[in-house]
Amino acid sequence: MGRIGASLSGIERALLNQLAASQEAVEIGGFRLATGKSINAAADNPSRFVALSNFETQLVGVNAALSNVTVASSVGSQTQLTVDQIRTELNTIRTKALADVDQALTSEERTANQAAIDAAITAINELTRTEVSGRRYLDGSADFQYADVVNSEVSDVQAFTLGGASSLSVSGTVSVAAEQATLTHTEGTGLITNDATITITGSRGSASVSVTTGESLATVATRVNQEAYLTGVTATVDGNDLDFTTIDYGSNASLSITTSDTFNGAGSATGVDAQATINSQSLTGDGNRFTLADSGANVAVEFAAGHSGAFTTFTISGTPPLFALTTDLSRTTEFAVRGAQAARLGGLSGTLDQLATGGTAAGLDTNSSLAVRIVDEALDDLDLIEGQVDAFADIAVASAGALLDAMQDSLEDTIDEVGGIDETAESVLLARNQALADNAIAALAILDQQRSSIVGLIQQIAGLAH
Repeated sequence: MGRIGASLSGIERALLNQLAASQEAVEIGGFRLATGKSINAAADNPSRFVALSNFETQLVGVNAALSNVTVASSVGSQTQLTVDQIRTELNTIRTKALADVDQALTSEERTANQAAIDAAITAINELTRTEVSGRRYLDGSADFQYADVVNSEVSDVQAFTLGGASSLSVSGTVSVAAEQATLTHTEGTGLITNDATITITGSRGSASVSVTTGESLATVATRVNQEAYLTGVTATVDGNDLDFTTIDYGSNASLSITTSDTFNGAGSATGVDAQATINSQSLTGDGNRFTLADSGANVAVEFAAGHSGAFTTFTISGTPPLFALTTDLSRTTEFAVRGAQAARLGGLSGTLDQLATGGTAAGLDTNSSLAVRIVDEALDDLDLIEGQVDAFADIAVASAGALLDAMQDSLEDTIDEVGGIDETAESVLLARNQALADNAIAALAILDQQRSSIVGLIQQIAGLAH
């Protein structure tokens, strides 16, 4: 006869195996749903695990670079905002100066306008001290350093990059000095001999001036100079000569005079660009301004008006703010930007600080046209600064951000494809495995109950039951 023992039956073993497998599948499925990954250990799929780890490492680098881009973007956008605020103050100064170009303001109005100019200049200097992420970018501290520059020889230097070098020495000779465009009207007596209306056209625009028989050349020169902010042309008197001269230098400095009547000196003229040898390179300037490209460095050098011959060797050095905008931490992007203080904004006509009370161009009245010219040149300077800021913010940072965003999307898609899960399908599978485990537990419980019932029946038959 058969025996009833403590050993497991075949069906019980099958149910226990099914329970173990189902519970393991439930555990794996729950972990996958928790991590969002189908591969969480090398044992899941060795080759895919290695590939997935590599992609995830790349993504960490991309995310770190994107974090740097976010900081750089904030620096760029806030510096752009500050430049815009400086431009607003410059336009305020221009408006106040322009109001007195015809010298029509009252003494009280002139005083009020000068006070507004002073306030705007103060505001500009304060704006250059604006800090972004704990650093100033418009006070000159973010620029390269320039040593041994002799201002009587070199009026301005701006390095855009040194190409990774720690310093650059600049030397050479100006062989041909830049020239302004000039036309001359001559009167034998120093007085105007014919009524006429002359139209003066320079590189900045045109204006018409009427001259009357008997007027002195000095009086005409004063009226021409009142319009110089429109034309870019000034007038000076040299004996019986009235000289018309462009403010700017070079082949882009054009001058044309037309007249409604006899006026000797009418005609046209063009300036001459400087020529120089700089760091062994033969160059032709834009007026007095040269662009030097040397071993990856890019530098603009502007010589003082009239300078020719050798110039004192000067050195550019220093490190402007650096930003890591790629996953390669050894590659950085420089953000070199020149200072925008009032004393540094301006050009051939003067600098902005000279318009403040006590300055050589202050007080409006007869200085008003000169003031407008200085502001216009300051605005040109600010355009160059804005170009530096925009090149960093809108080109370098924006393009790096766009590239990194695309890399991030691609890597995330690849990671999802290699090791991601379908949450819906995984949830259905988890529920199925849980149901299988529950069914196995229920079946084992039934078998256990049946075993207990058989044992009880045998005990009863044997008279062992109480």
